Amino acid sequence: MGLGSVFLSHYRRHPIQLAGLLLILLCAAALWSGVRSLTGAAEEAVDRSRAALEPLLSIVREDGRAVGVEDFARLRRAGFCASPRLEVRFSAPETPVVVGIDPFSAGCLRQYSERQRADDPGAEAIAQLITELDRPTLLGSAADLARWQDLSLPDTVGYQLREAEGLPAAELLTDISVAAQLEPAGRGTLSILMPSAEAEKKPLPEGYLGRVQDYGVEPDPLVDAFLLSLDALGALALLVAALLVRAVYRFALEQRRRSLEILVRLGVPPIRLRSALIVEVMIVALVGGTIGMWLGEQLASVMAGGFQSTVQGLFSVDSLGTSTPTAKTWLGMVLILAVVVAWACADLLWLRRPSGGWEQVTHLRWLAAVLLMGSSLTVLLLTGKLWLIFLSTLGCLIGVGLLLPMILNRVLARAERHCSRPLLEWSCSEMRALCRLLQLPLTALAFAIATTIGVHAMVTGFESTFARWLDQRLQGDLFLDPGRSVNTLEITAKLQGLPGVTNVLPMVRGRGVVGELPVDVMAVDPASPLLSDWPFLDAAPNHWAALVTEGVMINEQLARRLSLAVGDRLIFRLGKERFTRAVIGIYADYGRPEGELLLPIAALPDALPGHYTTFALAASELTKMPWRDWPQKYPWLAGSQLRDQKGLKQAANAAFDRTFQITRMLNTLVLALAGTALALMGLVIFRLRQSSYTLLHVYGVHRGSLRRRLIAHSILVTGLLAVLATPLGVFLGWVLVAKVNPSAFGWALPLHLYPGFWLQVWLACLVIGALVGVLVGNPVRLETLKNE
Repeated sequence: MGLGSVFLSHYRRHPIQLAGLLLILLCAAALWSGVRSLTGAAEEAVDRSRAALEPLLSIVREDGRAVGVEDFARLRRAGFCASPRLEVRFSAPETPVVVGIDPFSAGCLRQYSERQRADDPGAEAIAQLITELDRPTLLGSAADLARWQDLSLPDTVGYQLREAEGLPAAELLTDISVAAQLEPAGRGTLSILMPSAEAEKKPLPEGYLGRVQDYGVEPDPLVDAFLLSLDALGALALLVAALLVRAVYRFALEQRRRSLEILVRLGVPPIRLRSALIVEVMIVALVGGTIGMWLGEQLASVMAGGFQSTVQGLFSVDSLGTSTPTAKTWLGMVLILAVVVAWACADLLWLRRPSGGWEQVTHLRWLAAVLLMGSSLTVLLLTGKLWLIFLSTLGCLIGVGLLLPMILNRVLARAERHCSRPLLEWSCSEMRALCRLLQLPLTALAFAIATTIGVHAMVTGFESTFARWLDQRLQGDLFLDPGRSVNTLEITAKLQGLPGVTNVLPMVRGRGVVGELPVDVMAVDPASPLLSDWPFLDAAPNHWAALVTEGVMINEQLARRLSLAVGDRLIFRLGKERFTRAVIGIYADYGRPEGELLLPIAALPDALPGHYTTFALAASELTKMPWRDWPQKYPWLAGSQLRDQKGLKQAANAAFDRTFQITRMLNTLVLALAGTALALMGLVIFRLRQSSYTLLHVYGVHRGSLRRRLIAHSILVTGLLAVLATPLGVFLGWVLVAKVNPSAFGWALPLHLYPGFWLQVWLACLVIGALVGVLVGNPVRLETLKNE
């Protein structure tokens, strides 16, 4: 009989052990590979979209006339790498914008020049335009092409509609000549673009100016933090799996230790046994990784819809693409699991018991836990880097995880000393034994409990804070988006003349630069009553009056990023104009990472980059006003989008739910993994403890009483663990709202406690404990006394 047969014989006698080990590994592999499949696809899509973000100049004529083909030709002859772009917008709502480009000069812009790899979908889209110049072709996503077909414009029957990946959402790409044909049906805007670096090489020809079209801002912090948070949850799943694998494998080796020692006495070299154990670990990791990776792909496909909507909201990504398992990804998954199993079981592969008793090990664990927690907490309080925050939080988690089983054991020991009845004293002793035998599964469950409580505190706290903030910020009853550039004063006057409208607040948006940092700009009328309830984190007295003359307000993100406070002087640029103003207010601004300046409309320059205007309207009786018919009734509102406050709040809350539904799902799966593994281990451990229950039955305790006592032991252990893990969950909630949020997004949230949710988690743990006790069944087995 070979070593393989010897090893297999153990798992034939204990199939639940093998099933539990494989279940833990494939669940961890499924969670990790599923998350990595989504975040990997998102990273690739975001990298493609980032190529479209560069500082651009829009060329204008000094005489104020619109640029045309002759201007483009003159710039090209002068040696400038410029490219024309014709944008055609249509009045129908949600119709994609048609963007016409010159395929032969589009390589001047980085968004196209960096797509020249053969496997890049953007390069393929441009190649299609070049090869099909003889027939009108529109390229875009399937959803945008479907919206285009719904438009049913005349003389567009022969147009070729082709799906293409890597293009921005709500845009259709075509040749500039095709866009010119569509211009009469919509509103066309011709621009000549060039990288800002071109104008730095040499001055533009006489009669031309370069205006900043786009500063090339990349919302990296929000996207990177979102993906890093998901990867951290996947890593937590691996950590939980490592603890559970160690528990199962330790138990299996303890069962096999006598047989392995016999093999050594029979002449099998110890190195050969260790090698066989390593091969066994690799085979288990191979099987678990292969099945888990397939399950991970299924999990990713289930979550893909909501994940894509979330990333699309964070970044202009229309398609994440699909990832199929390859030999490289499969091998990587197996190697990750092998490392996890090796880390969990490295010190268990020796064929002799470790020296030192329980007390010595306990003292070492206390010392290691205190040192790890102290150093990690120090780093956590001092650092502002996101990856260090996650790493130090993990150190705190591990330190507390080392302490929790020992704290639980001491609580039960104290209870044991104060018990006056023999059976109660025995029950406390039995639960202490369970804590020692199940310390790793209990630690894993504690991590899952703490993560569930912490993430719930962050998500629910953000939800309530976001709702209050929206109520304070959205003071208007109606919100108008013209969908085009408009004359602010003219449209404001017309809106004030509409029946039922009592106040109008124009809000002009654009782009600016503070030092080297691009920021958003928002300008309002400080005298508007619709601004009276705006919430401020800090503000000078009479701040709205001061905004008119010499002040600037900034959002919390910019204040944190540049360490600004009320009273500081701020130097910024809007286009080519330079401004210096005092900070007179800092306001909360949730949902995005960009810094923002708030100015009076009168202070804005005429050439504000990205100039765009929206309007907030206050109405006397909104329910009695036919405001939905206004775009059809008034020609100057054609193509505009009107939304009421309720609709805007619903859209904001929907985006919020999409952002966090994946986090909630992964969190629940980690908790389910830990609970299932604890149930499997508890089932085995309780059966090993049947001899003590059987002895009590022999001494006269009824079977029913023992069974109830067994269930109570299981419930009390998991229940006490849930209570002890709750402070760790509160700590994780504080880390998320006070450290992760400011570092990743730029805003801090108040820490809210939710005892009602704690009760739900405690109840879930009690159910897990009761399930283990019920599954054990009858704890009395008289045959276990045969060899006593």
